[in-house]
Amino acid sequence: MRKDWIRTEEEKQLRQLVKLAREQKKTNSLLNDQQSLITLPTALRKKRRLMIKPTSQELVDNPIYQISLFGSNYILHDNDRILLNNINNAYQLVAAKIDYSYTNQFTSSSSLLQFMNNESIMHESLIYFFKSIPEFKQLDINDQIILIKSNFNNIIHLHYMIMRNFQDRSDIGKHMSKWINEVFHYEMTRTHRYFYRFMNYPLLLKLTLIVFIFSVNLSASWNMNQFYEYKNKRILLEFQNFYTTILWRYLNYLFVEKEAVKAMEIIVMQILRYQLLMVTMTNSVRQSSDCDQFHSLMKSIFGLV
Repeated sequence: MRKDWIRTEEEKQLRQLVKLAREQKKTNSLLNDQQSLITLPTALRKKRRLMIKPTSQELVDNPIYQISLFGSNYILHDNDRILLNNINNAYQLVAAKIDYSYTNQFTSSSSLLQFMNNESIMHESLIYFFKSIPEFKQLDINDQIILIKSNFNNIIHLHYMIMRNFQDRSDIGKHMSKWINEVFHYEMTRTHRYFYRFMNYPLLLKLTLIVFIFSVNLSASWNMNQFYEYKNKRILLEFQNFYTTILWRYLNYLFVEKEAVKAMEIIVMQILRYQLLMVTMTNSVRQSSDCDQFHSLMKSIFGLV
């Protein structure tokens, strides 16, 4: 039996989560008439002010931005808010150090080589973010490297969207049409826009980044028989379960249950879509005549070494 026909433990968990959420949605008859996430008027959402209680456990100086909308199921507890504060502040520290000037250097004659080497800056910044997450930091260094190599292509686009404030870059799109193909550019843009409904909740995507960096053997590698061996696979699954639970609580905090289910479905399905699109890009990168000149980090992420 081919390995790509076998569901990994990670894929089973994702599907079970969506299935569970759907079952919960069916049992909640009060939410049947709610509109979709895109069109849901704020007047239909429950509005309350978040009361922030001081606590000696607080590890950060700057609280997350105020959230005035509550979902129907959950109120964030102190520990949840502390964790979200830490995630948000860690990301902001990384973002403040990124030099974006390189994004204005692309011209009609720019090559894929130039693009890949410049984009290593964004990839490095995301690594710094993950290294500020205690659970990731405590992993065996070899497991950290494998997680980066196997998952970065699936999630780096969320990092781009947050850093660019959910703004499309038409110039890069034109280059991608030339370097890869027009269908790739169209499908990538289409996938990006599914996440635009979350532009008022960037912390949601920061949390999603953490959930998916702990994915085990989820990557649709160009070599479908390539499965990595981790030092401690069990702890990776435990960490991902923990952050998936936090993500689910946060979704239910932001939205009514029906819309939390819809949001989870969108996140999972579009990450899987990125996964397939990046197989196309990886194939093009590997066929590039100057791929041996790529930045070492990009070589590693695209399986060139």
